[in-house]
Amino acid sequence: MHAELGKMQIIAVDDTSVNLTLLATILASADYENVVCVTDPNTVEDEIAKHPPDLLFLDLHMPARDGFEVLTALAPQVRGPDMLPVCVITADSDIKVRRRALQMGARDFIVKPIDTIEVLMRTRNLLEARWLQQHLRYELERSGFENLERLAHIAESRDSHDYEHATRVGALARRIAEALGLGSQFAALIRETAALHDVGKIVIPDSILRKPGPLTPEEVAVMRTHTTVGSEMFGAVTHSETIAMAAAIARHHHERWDGTGYPDGLAGEDIPIAARIVAVADVYDALVTNRPYRDALSEAEAIHEIDSGTGTQFDPQVVEAFHRWREVAPMTDAIYRVDHPVAAA
Repeated sequence: MHAELGKMQIIAVDDTSVNLTLLATILASADYENVVCVTDPNTVEDEIAKHPPDLLFLDLHMPARDGFEVLTALAPQVRGPDMLPVCVITADSDIKVRRRALQMGARDFIVKPIDTIEVLMRTRNLLEARWLQQHLRYELERSGFENLERLAHIAESRDSHDYEHATRVGALARRIAEALGLGSQFAALIRETAALHDVGKIVIPDSILRKPGPLTPEEVAVMRTHTTVGSEMFGAVTHSETIAMAAAIARHHHERWDGTGYPDGLAGEDIPIAARIVAVADVYDALVTNRPYRDALSEAEAIHEIDSGTGTQFDPQVVEAFHRWREVAPMTDAIYRVDHPVAAA
């Protein structure tokens, strides 16, 4: 862990450059590589935006803007989900000052004149806690995500006898993303998250999910709630790039390019790109597989349906990318899970 701590970002704020130089020298002696020194407290927010910190050292008594004002401004970062640790540096030994800073979110204190050993001990303790916090959050996210994956498989099994639909949608979404030139990281992420697009169906009654005939208007309204329910399920886990994409896909994969979709009636590029991609992948795979209310279409018939929806139901660029991938590999279930590099346009 020690090497990882050395790479974590530290920002030190003090209006006296001599104090900052001393602190930076002490930190450098312990191989802390990323230390940003700020002499103007009015620029703290900008520096945090440019160099998101894992630890903030903050002098309390500065004439232009004191540490309490800075703590007030940083309340969303200090007390919010990020829980940015702040170590206050002060020459004031008044217990009321310390209590006030603690009440405003400060985690620790260093009293001037600063002592090298004390600085290094408090820095290590705060960064270790930060590292553990971040890794615990990751583990919680993964645990929550895996639970949602299980729910998605249950929902899929209730919706049809084809348990691989979600997997194929994720795999095809990845190929379309690659053909759009969105990068390998995005492509890998959408493969994982697209498979959860219908997780909200876990709350839809079997009588609607498995109904062999057309749904009534009331049943349609119930069925459509799977989008909002799904996104809310992801929102209950935590905040992360993976969860954010999964929530956007769950909520918006039934939006339409022309704005007549649901649940929010978004149109065009207001629809998240991940949801636009999944919309094509989901409809195509649904068309070429058997459903309770109809037999599977042929590939040619399915392609015709996709093309017919271009510019109304589907993003034209996404459909174009879909066709570029088809030129590389035939559209079969097995091929979704095989690597076929696609050149972006």
